[in-house]
Amino acid sequence: MKEEIREIMLTNEKLLSEFACKSAEAIKLNSEEQDIRPVFFRDIDKIIHSQSYTRYIDKTQVFAFINNDHITHRVLHVQLVAKEARTIGRALRLNEDLIEAIALGHDVGHAPFGHAGEKFLDKIARREKIGYFCHNAQSVKMLKDLDNLNITVQTLDRYFIT
Repeated sequence: MKEEIREIMLTNEKLLSEFACKSAEAIKLNSEEQDIRPVFFRDIDKIIHSQSYTRYIDKTQVFAFINNDHITHRVLHVQLVAKEARTIGRALRLNEDLIEAIALGHDVGHAPFGHAGEKFLDKIARREKIGYFCHNAQSVKMLKDLDNLNITVQTLDRYFIT
């Protein structure tokens, strides 16, 4: 029964473009027991239940000194990014689960104050000769090392593109 449900969940992958990354092509850093969910679908679940994602909840996209109900919170931003990315992916017949996993985790490594904070930390890191700060690389570190999640290489790799 379990295998039948898994096959049903993978049925849509047969319709994907030749350029789409299929679940069978997923690379895991550590082995794990399979369940009925495709591997990139599991990445989504791991990310949305992670401490890093949970920290999005009350963080805003911008810093303001006044109360403003119209300032977007980071969790809403990543959900909107995921929705738009899935729409584009569906039109191109790409793997929507992989796309959603990438979108949901893409900002977990952001410093306070967004891109301005990232530039500030990068400047300090370079001045002190301890490397650099990049929120995309920090996203990988947060999910892989701090949250200790076994996320696929394909999902983690995409954080280095933006």
